[in-house]
Amino acid sequence: MRVFLPIIVALVGVFFFTQCKKDHSCKMRLTCYYSSNGMDADSVVPFALISFDTVKYNSGLAVDTNIARVQDFPTNGLGVFEYTLDYPALLIVNAVKIDSVGGLAKKYTGTAQVQVNEGETTEKTILMVETN
Repeated sequence: MRVFLPIIVALVGVFFFTQCKKDHSCKMRLTCYYSSNGMDADSVVPFALISFDTVKYNSGLAVDTNIARVQDFPTNGLGVFEYTLDYPALLIVNAVKIDSVGGLAKKYTGTAQVQVNEGETTEKTILMVETN
């Protein structure tokens, strides 16, 4: 008994102190594309501005994260925006880009609904069409 008891205690201790910690973060990756008809993607939209309407997942409460405090986030040069939230959320994502072509300003906008879940990376495409 003197031999087996320390071994059992050691195995139980190893089991409880070496378990993997689950990743609880909620990641999203958005890619913005120009679209002529709102259904087909053309080329990526670099440096579009992303803003969010936030609603906490399955409730009407605002999400208490930095995403609710910042007005706009830019996409990178490849039209990609990545962000990690602390909690699951249902987000309405708005994208805006103003291009100057031949001295004329063209405004492109797009909207998508994104649901981010715990421990997952949600990828979403936003198609941006020309608006006046």
